[in-house]
Amino acid sequence: MTEPQLTSSEIAKALHTVFDSQIINYGAYNLVFATGSSIYRNPDLASHQEENQSHFLIGYRDTPREAVIAPLSLPEVRGTGTPTSIDNTNAARTFSLSEFSFGLESTNGTSFSLTFEPHMTVQTTEGSGVLDQALDIEDFKRVIIEAWEL
Repeated sequence: MTEPQLTSSEIAKALHTVFDSQIINYGAYNLVFATGSSIYRNPDLASHQEENQSHFLIGYRDTPREAVIAPLSLPEVRGTGTPTSIDNTNAARTFSLSEFSFGLESTNGTSFSLTFEPHMTVQTTEGSGVLDQALDIEDFKRVIIEAWEL
């Protein structure tokens, strides 16, 4: 039996459930999906996170400028920790690692190394497909990375 093929919209809808279930005003954010790693230097924050986080849904907005990073696991599409908000009050810096890889750091010692793919293959328990987020990545770079880049 072959695995069901999902459209980009169906994948986005499945991923949205993790963000939407944890963020009260989720509709105010644009979302992008990334792979990478996280470091939580504050023990109080680390205690609310699962180890070895490698998938992240990032909600971002321009006004007020903010990124909310929600770790999740695949293929079951479930949250693996408390989302982290980085905004104008706690953003330490952002930096480019490559064209599609970026670092985000907050003043509380939390940091993320994130890699985005414009056309990313995503596998869920419902099926797999290619998530088209090319335009969203460019917008994320403009709104978040370039705004706080040092």
